[in-house]
Amino acid sequence: MRVKGEDTMRKVYVASVVMTALSLFWPVLYGNIAILRRIPGNPALQAVAGMLVFGSMAYFTYEEEMREEFTAS
Repeated sequence: MRVKGEDTMRKVYVASVVMTALSLFWPVLYGNIAILRRIPGNPALQAVAGMLVFGSMAYFTYEEEMREEFTAS
């Protein structure tokens, strides 16, 4: 049975995983897309910051589905 808050957390998780993947390739995208070069700052530092922020958000919003038939006892 799903709770309404679980759907929201799942959407946050999916969005943060996508943003983490984007952050992983940010220096490559920054170097190849001319309009992105207008963003000030070091793209490597931006990528590290994005990985930390969005990666930790994905980590904390990840929820494992607990199944009752698998127990430790």
